[in-house]
Amino acid sequence: MAIGFAISSADLETSVPQFIPITSFNNYFIMAKLKYSFQDKSLVSIKGERWKDIPGFEGFYKASNMGRIKSLDRVIPHPRLNQQFVAGRILSQSIAKNRNIKTGEPMIDLRVSLSKEGYQFYFNTRRVIYSTFVREINYEDDGMYVINKDGDGYNNCVKNLKLVTKSEKSQRVFIRERADSYLKTADRSKWKNYGGYTRRLPVKQYSIKGKLMGHYESIREASQKTGCGQKEIILVARGIHHQTKGYIWRYA
Repeated sequence: MAIGFAISSADLETSVPQFIPITSFNNYFIMAKLKYSFQDKSLVSIKGERWKDIPGFEGFYKASNMGRIKSLDRVIPHPRLNQQFVAGRILSQSIAKNRNIKTGEPMIDLRVSLSKEGYQFYFNTRRVIYSTFVREINYEDDGMYVINKDGDGYNNCVKNLKLVTKSEKSQRVFIRERADSYLKTADRSKWKNYGGYTRRLPVKQYSIKGKLMGHYESIREASQKTGCGQKEIILVARGIHHQTKGYIWRYA
């Protein structure tokens, strides 16, 4: 005998009451406790959620102020049936993770794919939400960026989005200590001092186990011969990073 719970139509928005096995009930209960809105695939609107047509995709897709995107019911051409009805659904959003060089923490971007008239388009989710609820933006024209106020790339609720310039975005990275200023890591070995002579800072290359692997007259030479970036060598030599590409660097 199956064990489960009777869920009313009001709970699941179905036409008739259903008998739900315990395992399915648990999944239903877990879905109600998802951390981020975009993970909720139910077409039932979240409390406080509002939907608007995505500019340029009116009649095809809507975006919500909670960061979700859905396709609308539509009829599409079919090779055998002539036409086919396709029900609307909440779209899955892909997660792009790029690890921050300094902190090692992942930088999150949610992306979504929209199709129209046989063409596929790929967008950053936060730009779609901002363009839908605040104002339309075009990076090629204005060069503006949309950022998450709290730094959480998963949280694309419209109230968590902010439009900034490239300069403001860069300053924010330094303030949050997720990158080092160029002046802090620049290779000064090629800079001229007031005496007019070029200064060179020699460096030594070590393995992770501490074995001396090489000696170079400048950071530029070390970079050319080992393939390690000049900036990365400087960060390691200064003790800011532990290693780069399996090597430890020290000023000679």
